[in-house]
Amino acid sequence: MKRWHLVLGLGIAIGALGMYVAVRSGAVAQERVAVAFTPQERATLTSLESALVRVAETVQPTVVHIRVAHPRGERDRREFEFPGGRIVIPPNIEERMPRVFGQGSGVIIRSDGYIVTNDHVVGNAKEVEVTFHDGTKAKGEVLRAPSADIALIKVNRTNLPAATLGDSSTVKPGQLVFAIGSPFGLENTITMGIVSAIGRRETIAGSDRVRFYPDLIQTDAAINSGNSGGPLVNSRGEVIGINTAIVSNMWTGGNVGIGFAIPINRVKSVVKQLIEKGAYRRGYLGVEPSDIPADMREELKGAQGVLIRSVEEGTPAARAGLEPGDVVTEVDGTPVRNENHFRELIADKGPNAKVRLKVLRNGQTLTLEATLGTHPEDAPEAPERRAELPAEKHALERLGVEVGEIPTTLNRELGNVQGVYVRRVRADSPLAGELNEGDIIVEVNRTPVRTITELEQALGKIASGRPVQLQIIRREQDRTFRRLIMFRMP
Repeated sequence: MKRWHLVLGLGIAIGALGMYVAVRSGAVAQERVAVAFTPQERATLTSLESALVRVAETVQPTVVHIRVAHPRGERDRREFEFPGGRIVIPPNIEERMPRVFGQGSGVIIRSDGYIVTNDHVVGNAKEVEVTFHDGTKAKGEVLRAPSADIALIKVNRTNLPAATLGDSSTVKPGQLVFAIGSPFGLENTITMGIVSAIGRRETIAGSDRVRFYPDLIQTDAAINSGNSGGPLVNSRGEVIGINTAIVSNMWTGGNVGIGFAIPINRVKSVVKQLIEKGAYRRGYLGVEPSDIPADMREELKGAQGVLIRSVEEGTPAARAGLEPGDVVTEVDGTPVRNENHFRELIADKGPNAKVRLKVLRNGQTLTLEATLGTHPEDAPEAPERRAELPAEKHALERLGVEVGEIPTTLNRELGNVQGVYVRRVRADSPLAGELNEGDIIVEVNRTPVRTITELEQALGKIASGRPVQLQIIRREQDRTFRRLIMFRMP
């Protein structure tokens, strides 16, 4: 409270000083005049202002404030280490310690009590409290889709004001947008900006995991901590995205004009599965797709689609006969526009779906059939499998890196070096774009690693958030380089 009193007192003091200056400068103040708008200009501005107010009045009642209580877990032990000593908390005091509370925003999408927010807002919370626009509160049950960073909250309410969901495929840079939510706990806050860009690909580390977002809307509408889960709205009052992340100054954590939202079309697909099936499972093909390089488009005579760069053995793609170098132009008769569109088409089909793929290979058109699997990150047994891994193998899994022994031929070319060969770097890895398939890891934090076991042990000793330096050997066009890669352990 003292901090607010100080700010209020400072405001009063500044206000008084302003009044004093105004009195002393009365002659100058009298010379100020309003802008001489023409009647048409004034009418245009009044009409625009009225329209913006109506957008706010229409959408704000559909936006909620979410408060979550995270239970005390392993991190809340009774003994705490710090440089120079240790604190021991008696059990009777620990039991009275408050739980950790978080907050965010959400938007009502159905009048019968369905609310969308970000998964990172709710996390593993046991309690979710929703505050509505009218100030009333309700407890909510949570359905999660962690890989999509979307969560659905169900409250026992009816006749709620539901937002209108738009079509994010029509969003274009330059369009007016509004971000609505509870930044820093300030409920019912609305800010305005434009769509700065579309199709942003970002890998963002959260408190519980690193997530890959293949297709984000970028906006300069002010988004801050607490806005996550709230709607990004167009000038017609339609929700076109769910506000998710910002680029921020590491010291202040505030807005710098770069925010990101998950497109609402992706959200619709995830929510449909959560409501109908109670869980979100993506279809899985087992390929690494990419947009068609410019130098291949002429050869393909302008055909649209995706280039298959790699095929994982034992996956639906391999069983269907897909090969690296194939170009997939259609999925079940739907033309493939680009990589993001292809990923969405496959994911939305869901596990066990049968799909027909139209493929260009060596100038010929083929039709292949595949039965999709379940994405490894969405498989129900995935958490149990991960829990059984030794601690050091968790590190490689968190990094999204698969390794193996150096191929004999390559090692002979390099002069029999000692290190660990990189077989694959997942697209959602924090090292994507830095570490490449075919690289050889030879040092971790200046310590040589000669075997897979040594690499696993070295990474396993590094705590989450700590800096890591990898020295690698890279072979490019018959030239060999040593390269340093720096990152923080997720």
